Amino acid sequence: MGSRTRRSPRREPPTSDDLRLASYPHPYPDGWYRLMTSKSLRHGQIRYLECLGRALVVWRSEDGDGVHAMQAFCPHLGANLRHGRVREDRIECPFHNWQFTGDGRAACVPYSDSVPSRVAAESFPVRDVNGQIFLYHRAGAARQRAGDDVPYPVPPIAEVDDGSFAYRGHHDAGRVRMHIVEFLENTADFAHFKYIHSQMTVPWTQIPVPCVQLEHRPGWELDDDRPWRLYFLDETVLKLRGRRLERTRASARVTCTGPASIINFRITIPGAGEVEIVQTHLPVGPLEQQVDFHWFADRRMPRLLVWYVVGNWISQWQHDIQIWENKTYTTHPTLCRDDGPVVRLRRWYRQFFPEWQKPAAPREARPKIPRERAERSLVGTASN
Repeated sequence: MGSRTRRSPRREPPTSDDLRLASYPHPYPDGWYRLMTSKSLRHGQIRYLECLGRALVVWRSEDGDGVHAMQAFCPHLGANLRHGRVREDRIECPFHNWQFTGDGRAACVPYSDSVPSRVAAESFPVRDVNGQIFLYHRAGAARQRAGDDVPYPVPPIAEVDDGSFAYRGHHDAGRVRMHIVEFLENTADFAHFKYIHSQMTVPWTQIPVPCVQLEHRPGWELDDDRPWRLYFLDETVLKLRGRRLERTRASARVTCTGPASIINFRITIPGAGEVEIVQTHLPVGPLEQQVDFHWFADRRMPRLLVWYVVGNWISQWQHDIQIWENKTYTTHPTLCRDDGPVVRLRRWYRQFFPEWQKPAAPREARPKIPRERAERSLVGTASN
C-alpha cells in the first residue's frame, strides 16, 4: 500500500494592495516621523533610507553636534550620496566631491571657483528628542528646507528630560501592510474593543489566558489649544470568569500627535507608577508601515512589571494586524449611534492630508485624477 503525501494547508493569498490603495487618502501625510535611534547614527556616519515616497540620506557631523537629512541623489549629476562621506558638518558626493551643507546648499566644488549659490537639494527639518531622530515631512508640492517653520514640535517626555523616568527598552515590530490612517481610525472605533481586545493574552504573545477577559471603557477628546493632538482614554479591568478584579484596574492616556506617526501611551498602575510607551509609524510604502516601540518608566517601578505592561499592550496591538492588512477605507461608512466619534475624527485629521488642505476647484474645472482621490470626502453619511 503506497504512502500518502500529507498536503500542507493552502496559504490564503493577501488582499490585493492595488484594490485597497484605491480607497485610501494620500499615503504620506504631513507630520513628524521617527527615522532611527540617536545612538544608531555615529559621528561622521551617513544612513540611507527609503520612506515617505522619497530616498533620503541622514548624517551626523564629525563633532556629533548636528544631524541633517537631505534628498539622497546629488543634484549635480545624480550620484547616491549614501556612498559619500562626511566632512566636518557637510556631506561630500562620491562622484565629483561636491560638498553640501545640511540645508541643501552647495558649499564646495573642488575643481572650480564657480559654486552655485541657489539651494540645490531638498532638505528637511530634523530633531533629536529623547534618544530618537525625527524628520518633518510635508506632502505638498513645494520643496522643503531644513530651516522651514514647522506647525508643531516633536512631543518630548518631561520626566525623561528631568531624569525621573528611565529608558527601559525598544521593540522593532517590523513592517505592517496598512495605511497610516488606520491607527487613528481605531481610536474612534469604540465598538471594536469588545470584539478584538477583550481576550487577555500572555504578554508579548497571542496565547490566550483561560477564563480571563479585559473590560474596556474607552473615551476620546481633542485638544483645543494644540489642534495637532487628540487623546484616546482607556480604563481597563481584568475579569476572572466574569467577575471584575478591581485591584487590576488601570488607566491609559494615549496622545496621538499628527497623523498617528507618533503615539504616546501613558499607563498608570495605581500604587506602582507610570510607564510611557512611544509607538511610531514610518511609511516605507503606500500601504506599509515600519512600526517601532520604545518605552520609559518611573525609576522605582520594577522592571518585571514594566515588561508585563509593555508586553500586554503590544499583544493587544497585534490583535488588529490581520484586520488592518486586509481592509479598505470606507469613504462613506454606514454608522450607528454607538460607533464612536468616527466623523469628528475624520474632520480632524484632514489637516494633515494634502488633498484636503486646499479649497476645491469649481466642478467644471476639476482635473480627472486617478482613483478620484481629490474628490473624496472624509465625512461619512452618518453623524456621531
